[in-house]
Amino acid sequence: MTGVETPSSRLGGSYLRLFTAHAISNLGDGMGVIVYPWLASAVTRNPALISLVAVAQRLPWLVFTLPAGVITDRVDRRRLIVSMDTARGLLTLLVAFAVLGRQGSLPAPDELRLVTGTTTGLYLIVLIATMLLGTAEVLADNAGQTLMPAIVDESLLERANGRMWSIEGVMNTFAGPPLGSLLLLVAFSLPIFLDAGSFLIAAALVAAIPGVFRAPIDPATIGVAPRPSWTADLRDGVRWLWGHPLLRSMAIILGLMNAASMVSGATMVLWAQEVLDAKPFVFAIIGMGGAVGGVAGGWTAQRIAKRLGSGT
Repeated sequence: MTGVETPSSRLGGSYLRLFTAHAISNLGDGMGVIVYPWLASAVTRNPALISLVAVAQRLPWLVFTLPAGVITDRVDRRRLIVSMDTARGLLTLLVAFAVLGRQGSLPAPDELRLVTGTTTGLYLIVLIATMLLGTAEVLADNAGQTLMPAIVDESLLERANGRMWSIEGVMNTFAGPPLGSLLLLVAFSLPIFLDAGSFLIAAALVAAIPGVFRAPIDPATIGVAPRPSWTADLRDGVRWLWGHPLLRSMAIILGLMNAASMVSGATMVLWAQEVLDAKPFVFAIIGMGGAVGGVAGGWTAQRIAKRLGSGT
């Protein structure tokens, strides 16, 4: 594998590009945290339909994570990230134009109680786009995690990952939602256009990282045996995960935690609007509390792990 930087106390230019791309794309994601639920509640007041948008966003993480791992092991990780960010940018751009075309008939963001019925066409566009964006996100995030060890020295991985998680929390929860809520008051389509731009800028930054980042192949197997099929690799991955007591337990626990979170979060936008009478900016502020611990933990993870040990 090429593209591995010389070990040093600094994280290096390739990491800086990846970090900046991650920050910019997550700023767009943070705006989407506000914009998409608010948009869904502007085209329907049906709680089940609004919840379905949230389910569509997270469903790929349940059903596509292991296949995404197989794909990541078979392609250049950098190119995969660039492809997925480009696809997300273009898809979000299509959603933005669809919203722009119906903007005159949509209620103001602070007048959603006037909504009656469901704007079926726009709702289906949002639902399908959300599913596709979630699938691309799984691929991009998988590739980003496996790309990290190739551009950062092993001794600096905890610092690199901690900062990456921290900036994701800052952009996703502290910066993106308030910015998205303010732009939402100008026009429903404006933050979606900016979200599309964030993906395209991120793709350009990752494309500028030099090197080839494919999973290494054992030289002894070249020309001796054919590479296992995609389905065989997938079965091996499932067997390996299920046979690893620690990772199996973590996967089940995280799955249950995410399910519980989704139960409460799926209709949060309706609860905020109808019970708290919250406007977009207040709804953004409500979501900030959960990021405080995540940001603090991300920046202190290396120090705490060094003192207590990574296992502890």
